[in-house]
Amino acid sequence: MNYIQSMGILALCILSAEYTAGGTGISNSEKAPAISTPSSTASVSARANSARTAVALKVPANFTSYASESIGRNLLCHVGAVTGDDGMEQKPVVYAENEKDKKILWVKHLQLPPNTFQSRATHCAGSGDAAFVLIQSDTQSEQTLSQTLLRVVKLNADTGALITQQDLNVPKAYTAWVAEGAGRFKWQGNAMVIAGNYRPSSDDADQPELTVHLNGDLKP
Repeated sequence: MNYIQSMGILALCILSAEYTAGGTGISNSEKAPAISTPSSTASVSARANSARTAVALKVPANFTSYASESIGRNLLCHVGAVTGDDGMEQKPVVYAENEKDKKILWVKHLQLPPNTFQSRATHCAGSGDAAFVLIQSDTQSEQTLSQTLLRVVKLNADTGALITQQDLNVPKAYTAWVAEGAGRFKWQGNAMVIAGNYRPSSDDADQPELTVHLNGDLKP
């Protein structure tokens, strides 16, 4: 065997060894992309969900607070209303925050009752895993002609989800209202107690007191 044949056989052996060891063939830059496994896909999804939940909730724009009450479970309930930029047409809003770190946990925009012009959430109380909110609504924009209607809303205290709601029927009342103060809307024993006033007619100056008791399902 001459010198040239020996060198050729040696070169072939070196190439074969490098290919077997992965030293040649497809380079790192030419390798096929890694195939996503179920676990890697789940990890990406988890990171995306975490990023979404990390977005902090904020108090709605043009929010006016009417009251803030501790409702248990380390929760602070804020009730009020939002308006347009002109400060008109109130819509009721309630939100809850953690009492320790003041982190807002949920924000709930409540519905206006039928045949009402504007509305505001004015009181909040808690019992167990429920938050009870009082809504006071006006039927017209002109105050001298408007009636005030009362509604109680029951929410899940942890999520703000609506559970049920009940309009209050006050016999012989043309208009009814509840003044500010936690003592006028509170959970006492096994009932929600609402203490307010009413007028028998539009031109009657009398303002008799009213007291309404509701159970946990907002039934009298």
